[in-house]
Amino acid sequence: MSGVGTPSGAGREGEGSPVDRPRWRPGGGLRVDRHRATMAHLSSVYPCHTDTGFGERGPYIGVNVTGGRSAFYFDPFELYTTGHLTNPNVLVTGDIGSGKSALVKAFLGRELAVYGSRRMVTILDPKGEYTQFAAVFGLPVIRLHPGGVDRLNPMDHRGDPTETVHRQSLATALVAGVLGRPLDPTEDAVLGWAITSLTRTGHPFTLADVAAVVTDPAEELVALSRRTPLELIHAAGPVIFALDKLLSRTLAGMFDGPTSVRVDFDDGPGFVIDLSAVYGDDEALPLVMLAATSWLAGVLQHDSQRRVIQVIDEAWAAVRHGARHFQGSLKLSRTYGVSTWLICHRPADLTAQADDGTSAAKIAAGLLSDIQTRIIYRQPPDQVPIAAEMFALTERERDWTGQLVRGRALWRMQRRGAVVHTVLTRTERQVADTDQKMRTTDELMTA
Repeated sequence: MSGVGTPSGAGREGEGSPVDRPRWRPGGGLRVDRHRATMAHLSSVYPCHTDTGFGERGPYIGVNVTGGRSAFYFDPFELYTTGHLTNPNVLVTGDIGSGKSALVKAFLGRELAVYGSRRMVTILDPKGEYTQFAAVFGLPVIRLHPGGVDRLNPMDHRGDPTETVHRQSLATALVAGVLGRPLDPTEDAVLGWAITSLTRTGHPFTLADVAAVVTDPAEELVALSRRTPLELIHAAGPVIFALDKLLSRTLAGMFDGPTSVRVDFDDGPGFVIDLSAVYGDDEALPLVMLAATSWLAGVLQHDSQRRVIQVIDEAWAAVRHGARHFQGSLKLSRTYGVSTWLICHRPADLTAQADDGTSAAKIAAGLLSDIQTRIIYRQPPDQVPIAAEMFALTERERDWTGQLVRGRALWRMQRRGAVVHTVLTRTERQVADTDQKMRTTDELMTA
């Protein structure tokens, strides 16, 4: 619905005939009454007043409800090329059952169908929801779980000038996450020195190697600290114990050794990282997500003509302990041709992880402001005011976010917006519907 004032004959509510005769006011001029009408009707009367859309480049998504029910197409790289976007990253948020997963899976499948080998899809899947999608589109699944055979090394060589800084940032975020507090200057110096010294060797190393160097600090670091070796080891004790916990428990069998999987970056459609084995562990999941997103960021930083769509589900867990580290990875999206899609139930989920007035909270809020494409599905009543403030929604958009039906979302791209209803094929419904186990086969085929 639209609250546009139009020169219509519709009378006020409660007045006799639905059509009033135009009346002349004293002094001249035609008196008209305001009324509400759907954009479908307005577009037929005032075609020049409808939304022009964003073009027809990219996969078909669905119906532009506020654009005269025209077709809606979307591809972040196409819109970046045409100047509609200056940032390829996307945020998808909405209540449970509103249609987020269906949109993302349908979009990914259509990207692979439309662009073929020019696109690559990587999915960080904390709940194990993309297994069927991977089977249909031929994406290998990397299953990470304690004691498993698949391992990823977040300290892998990245080949860029900021490699040392990135490794230090990740290690600091992981250790601070275990300790539940920021590192003090001595702890930070010991950990940073260990990574710097290992990087200088030019050889591959793992978190286990970092722990070994921290436990046995170099003479140069001992002299710099103006402490005895025993005093320095005592000061670094919390870091040593935190690394031990990461290697022996939290990240054991997943990130504690060399990378054991191979990825086809030249021709493969992509891959899925399944973290469902730790999804129920609120302490381990954020640390595992942080390590996994870091490894992903590293492997995607290579020269290629292919464009990558990186999906991070349950994105709140990825920023809980590493908002600064995660934001740094997102800023490299344009450099390496990566569009990162962050999926969460509520927009406040991302900032709430660090909502303590610290710099981390501000970084998490800045992370949202850096994302130009926001796809907002139905929000719970208590989240509507929060979403309106975070995304600077208009009054009408605010009303929409609390009333959107399943499969319909408000798309905000820079200063423009549209309400779009995703259209799914029968096959896509079977692959994308996360409620399939709650519904019968007949319902899925006819929904």
